[in-house]
Amino acid sequence: MKKPILLFSALLTFAASGGVELYVSPAGSDAASGTRSAPLATLQGARDKLRALRSEGKLAEGAEVIFKEGRYPQRVFVEFTAEDSGTAEGPIVFKAARGAEVRFTGGVELPPFRPLSNEPAAARIQSEVRPHIRTLNLKAAGITDFGKEPSGSSSSPASGVFLVYNDDAAVLPRWPKKGQEYLKIAGVVTNDTFVYADDRISKWAEESDPRGQGWWAHDWATAAIAFKHLDPVAKTITQIKPGSGYGFRKSGVWYGYNLLCELSEPGEYYLDRTDGTIYFYPPDDAGTKRAEAAVAWELVKLNGVSNIKFEKIVFENCRAQAVMIKDGENVGLIGCTLRNIGFRAVTIQNGKNHRIAGCEMYSLRDGGIFANAGKPDTLEHCGHVFENNHIHDYARFCLAYGAAIQFHGCGFTVSRNLIHNGPHVAVLFHGRENVMSGNEIHSVCLVSGEMGAFYCGRDWTLVGNVISGNYIHDIYNPRRQRNRAIMLDDGAGGITMTDNLIVRVAEGISLSAYGNVISNNAFIGCHPAISGWQTYLTPASVTPPKGVHEQMPIRLFALKPWESPWKEKYPELDALAQAVTNGTMRPPLTRTQVCNNLVWGGSTNWLVHFRNYPYSPDAWLVTNNVVGIDPVFRDAEQGDYRMSRKSPALKAGFHPLPAKMGLYKSDERAVWPVHHVVTIITTNLVSEGN
Repeated sequence: MKKPILLFSALLTFAASGGVELYVSPAGSDAASGTRSAPLATLQGARDKLRALRSEGKLAEGAEVIFKEGRYPQRVFVEFTAEDSGTAEGPIVFKAARGAEVRFTGGVELPPFRPLSNEPAAARIQSEVRPHIRTLNLKAAGITDFGKEPSGSSSSPASGVFLVYNDDAAVLPRWPKKGQEYLKIAGVVTNDTFVYADDRISKWAEESDPRGQGWWAHDWATAAIAFKHLDPVAKTITQIKPGSGYGFRKSGVWYGYNLLCELSEPGEYYLDRTDGTIYFYPPDDAGTKRAEAAVAWELVKLNGVSNIKFEKIVFENCRAQAVMIKDGENVGLIGCTLRNIGFRAVTIQNGKNHRIAGCEMYSLRDGGIFANAGKPDTLEHCGHVFENNHIHDYARFCLAYGAAIQFHGCGFTVSRNLIHNGPHVAVLFHGRENVMSGNEIHSVCLVSGEMGAFYCGRDWTLVGNVISGNYIHDIYNPRRQRNRAIMLDDGAGGITMTDNLIVRVAEGISLSAYGNVISNNAFIGCHPAISGWQTYLTPASVTPPKGVHEQMPIRLFALKPWESPWKEKYPELDALAQAVTNGTMRPPLTRTQVCNNLVWGGSTNWLVHFRNYPYSPDAWLVTNNVVGIDPVFRDAEQGDYRMSRKSPALKAGFHPLPAKMGLYKSDERAVWPVHHVVTIITTNLVSEGN
């Protein structure tokens, strides 16, 4: 009998698009063929299989790599390079099987916890808490490199090993507990040493690695410090550098953490790095659910790769960033979940037309998306798009400037995202010709002061940036200094803010009088709606160092705004440069415009000028604003701010706002529907000042 001839098509199946179809399963083998019945085992195995197929000329029409349900542990990252690229007509897609939960995890599953017994450090635990504590030793799981708990203002480059229990990142024990009043600095000895008053702190001298986190010197700057020395007699603490770069000030607020003696609440844990023992207060008081130690630094690196997508994958439990994208074109993260990350969820360096859409990002020790791309000096757009993402509970370590979305460059689109539950800024940006539209942002700046949901600063040349059609609401004043919906700090200029709905915010927009546009925004219950400062009218006001920061004129003249394309596209930059050069008043062309806005509720003094910078028609154009006229919303108490055609505000000249803001239903969404809780505070909207 003749043996049948086995064709290639009998070994591999093909996607509906015509490309190759590979399968991966936790029960598979990387020595297998990759068919449905003989799946591969890992992401790296799939990458290598694709490389082999490509060398045989069998990937011309692309490929789909389908992962079956389960966990795919990684101790190290998987790197893709230019040779792993697809084409525009034949992309490479890595995706979860329909309905499957596929998890790329940097966590190592741990053995069961056991009750506390005679562990050496157990005596430091409060006696009433000890019956609840469970322990295990990381060395028993083969983990000997515990890393270091980071210090300073960021968890970069990575956090140390941390505990994940039942898919939630456990927290280090602290005092005072979250939600309680912070400790206050009682006095300052040197730039690195401060005085405390609470006797409870003195017992922390027995801890092996006590630390503090706080607003040591400013409402807008935080840092984590490691204690070099705690003197219980003098009641002083000296920091190890790097720590608080701004030093300390009397009455600065802070809390202590990484303290075994303060382990007292469910969900808290302490890692004794001297012997690898974890002490854990499980939320279920049994400690029997799956526990993992986040060990891997990163999960996926894409270096010079183009036309690759990851769809509906969970990236979790790693110490640095989950996904790194460098250069390349058309890389997509679609409908993915990124959680329990020790640094950022995604970092993008350069490249073109990358897209992050429909993703869930949460439990991040630093920010969500960080990107640097495009060429703002030549106005070359990168084309990166971040849309329909849900980012929350971010910057859990980096309490200042750890943004949900941070980008620097030219040609970004940030649209229809939902951002909430962040300690500081939501969207931090710099560059030119970027669009931020249709986003919903609430319950941010939760523990900071003098910040905004959208933030940029210290540059007159941020031209072409548009913040439009966003719903920004419920942002309050936990510190002395005001928080804002949009903060253009230190004279940022060139930004257009239009058609935004700003509700229950301590201060709507803060900005200088140079080169900005505020038009057709609705300010509801803001205190005030707009604060203006620094007119930049006189030669003294644009002369460093007293009038303006030295970076401002440097950045302006570096562009050569009297040359193309600047003189044609943004003539106001040349006008400002001439005024600075000639020592004359700048012309009205460069003024900030506040026109056709709606102001209802909140402070009756809706436009406030700070720091003795009075209104001047050469600096400000304020016209046709609708103030104090009831808009007659359909149901403001339920968050419906639509107006009927008969609204007095519309008749007075205000234009209807966009109907679509925030997340939208899509096959690309990781989950739908999305539920989120708004933090509403009826007081704490009015602060002491700027």
